Amino acid sequence: MIKLKSVTKTLKNQEVLTDITFNFEKGKIYLLRGHNGSGKTMLLRLLCGLLTPTAGVIEKEEYSYGVIIETPSFVEHETARQNLKFLASIQKKIGMKEIEAAVAKVNLSHVIDQKVKKYSLGMKQRLAFAQAIMESPDILLLDEPFNALDDEHFELFVKMVTEMKEDKLIVIAAHGLNPDQYPIFDQVLTLDNGKIVNIEEK
Repeated sequence: MIKLKSVTKTLKNQEVLTDITFNFEKGKIYLLRGHNGSGKTMLLRLLCGLLTPTAGVIEKEEYSYGVIIETPSFVEHETARQNLKFLASIQKKIGMKEIEAAVAKVNLSHVIDQKVKKYSLGMKQRLAFAQAIMESPDILLLDEPFNALDDEHFELFVKMVTEMKEDKLIVIAAHGLNPDQYPIFDQVLTLDNGKIVNIEEK
């Protein structure tokens, strides 16, 4: 569980998150909704520890994280295999077997040795998802993970996230996703101007 208690974040004298109090529980999938600039991405950055609150407290255990935040970035002139191998070398938790398994799940095995600069935007998004799941993290934080996906891979991602739900805490930020059409979420949080303005149980 990750507990946020009266969390506020200020950047350049402007509050981007204000007085956020909420508990994120393992075994659940959360949807963060809201227009661009509502605070969704900032909240994800705080959850994984990329940033710390200006005020308030975040209580959590030592978790491992799989993260997609904003536009996926890779070394374009390297292959997908080389990119994931480098990223895996940071934690040294997995080897090529796990990398190839993650790539297979997102249907990129046939281009794993192709340079990323030749990938379409949708393929890069799938590669980012492979990177996020390859170390089997405790927590998945996914910022607009469905961007540029065709219908086939959109459905695939929804299915994969649902199957991973049991032993993970999953938070997805997406502004154009209808939670009634894809009933995979346990709670839907709507953000506006850095505040949670609505919480909907599913």
